Amino acid sequence: MRNYRINTEKVLMTELGNEGVAFVIDKNEYLSLNETMFSILKGVKNEKSVEEITTILTTEYDVDVAECRKEVENSIIMLHTIGIITDN
Repeated sequence: MRNYRINTEKVLMTELGNEGVAFVIDKNEYLSLNETMFSILKGVKNEKSVEEITTILTTEYDVDVAECRKEVENSIIMLHTIGIITDN
């Protein structure tokens, strides 16, 4: 899988407890991030691989590794599509 980074030129992120908010500047849109999505974004920000993010989440939550990996990959694709993350 490709390496991604937070699109800091177009996105502002704020942590709210264990959750967060992303503001996409050029679209003037807010995206509320639940704990899981925020953990995925923090993993991207900290240059973690999909496998490392999956390990973090399966340690925190009682979830199947294969299902978690699939959801992490789908979340990354969605975040890339809406411009919150970009190719490294």
